[in-house]
Amino acid sequence: MDRYLIFIFFPIIFLSFPGFAVTAKLNKNSLPLAEQELANQVDHWGLSFSDQVRRFQKGITSQMDQLEEKSPKNFLVGIQHGLEKVPLNKYWFKGKYNTFVTIKAACNEYENFQVAVLPKIGKELSSVSLSKGDLLNEDKKHIISKDNMTIYRVVHAKTAQARYPAPYKGAWPDLLLPNAHISVKGTDLGLFWVEVKVPKNAFPGKYFGVLLLNGDGEKIEIQVKLKVFAFALPDRVPFPVAVWLRRDIGDGPMPVEEYRQLSEELLKHGIDPLNIVKDFVSVKDNNFDILDKNITFGLERGQQIFEIPASPKNPELLGPLVDYLRKKGWLKKSVIYSNRDEPDRKTFNNLNRPYYEKIHALYPDLRVFLASEYHPEIDKGCDIWLNDPSTGNGFEFAQKNVGTAELWAYYCHLPINIDYQRPLVHAPNMLIDNEAIEHRLAFWMAWKYKTKGIFIYSGGPKADWLESGWELSSKPYTFPYAGLHNGNGWLIYTGSHPSIRMKVLRDGLEDLGYLMLLEKISSQLPKKQLPPAVLELLSIPKEVLVTQHYFNRDPSALFRVREAMAMKIEALLGHKTR
Repeated sequence: MDRYLIFIFFPIIFLSFPGFAVTAKLNKNSLPLAEQELANQVDHWGLSFSDQVRRFQKGITSQMDQLEEKSPKNFLVGIQHGLEKVPLNKYWFKGKYNTFVTIKAACNEYENFQVAVLPKIGKELSSVSLSKGDLLNEDKKHIISKDNMTIYRVVHAKTAQARYPAPYKGAWPDLLLPNAHISVKGTDLGLFWVEVKVPKNAFPGKYFGVLLLNGDGEKIEIQVKLKVFAFALPDRVPFPVAVWLRRDIGDGPMPVEEYRQLSEELLKHGIDPLNIVKDFVSVKDNNFDILDKNITFGLERGQQIFEIPASPKNPELLGPLVDYLRKKGWLKKSVIYSNRDEPDRKTFNNLNRPYYEKIHALYPDLRVFLASEYHPEIDKGCDIWLNDPSTGNGFEFAQKNVGTAELWAYYCHLPINIDYQRPLVHAPNMLIDNEAIEHRLAFWMAWKYKTKGIFIYSGGPKADWLESGWELSSKPYTFPYAGLHNGNGWLIYTGSHPSIRMKVLRDGLEDLGYLMLLEKISSQLPKKQLPPAVLELLSIPKEVLVTQHYFNRDPSALFRVREAMAMKIEALLGHKTR
């Protein structure tokens, strides 16, 4: 008679919180109350809470192996790149449990990463800080000063339940406040956003430095390795990214000084505040003093496009303003919005087209822009056509049917008078509860479909709602708009505080700078000498992007292709990073 041995395995987990310091079966009743409340839930990736705890404990073990006697007793350290929005729940963290980070950037480029502080089970931290240090080249002859580094503390906004699918409802990271001490309680983590600006004249090669993390007196060094490529990006990549920066958000119009502060922060991220002219000039009195100061302010900071008042009923009144802008050489950077937003076909033909014809009869060198579904002869109603990636027949169709107009990508989460070719949420968008990869891929799509600019509705700002616990409104938009759209309508916060979305958008703009530089260098070589790999990169590899509704959500593919572009640029320039 055959005999069989049957082994029965019971799930075992290593727990390290007060009152449970020995190996035991996972028993939710032995967990702290805050953890017990999560026991029957999954995270935003669908991972069960038992496995979340197991992963967390594995991270603690790994950290103890790395740091040995230097390992902190009360918390775990996590590192994450800038293309993952890190949830507030410490058990949902998907980065690396270690104390070292490697980043790569060209000269005159920004690069980001995140440092998470995760209290051990049952622990709380009353004072956590992160301080910066210089980065020293491996030959110890060149330095990137800590003045080129900015640390922010990340604030999580509480999103409302929306109709569109999102990974989860609740605390999403978005607002970036100046660096300061933070406290961490319950099942939360503490999160810092670290930004490094590589100087324009930095010596190429590898740099090393240390950040100091202090959690209630326990100090941990974060090792930073930076690889600087042997080429530089321009101060502003020549590609317009425009938003409406609203002046009226509360009691009366925003003072011009505050408006300029917000504009400056947007411009630091390569985003043009269109209203910097429109909201500070009247066609009735033709006083251009503030206009002069605002345009000069914007141009000094790289602004590429301005909007002027439309005066749809009496465009003749714009004459003195247009003449003034023309004499100053600013009209070529000026645009005017059409007289009807997002028109249906009847409105486009009966209102937008006649307005366009009148504007061009009066001011032939003034460009009209319009967000709209495709209509036949779209170029007879605008000079710049803002086209949503999901509307009509998509970007490929729009590219072939734009006529003499410029095609821009339009990102608004509630366009009207349209139809979709694919679900809106399958395309990249700009909401807080969109994955970060979506914001960045908007620029790779712009390159693939030869769009000449990006318009995002809207720049904001969003009022400071600290009193409400950073909770977004649960009030739906009214007819003809609909639903809840978390983050649609602002990128920046009152007080000139940036968002994570702004950082990711700037990274995407810099990716576009890589593509532009690679194309420029390649165009100077005979086709026979051009490596096939360069042509593949310039056509956007399918491992990153196939169409606007089908792309790789894993950031590692984008990072690989970006580095491949950098290496080809160096090779074609005859340089190589050490």
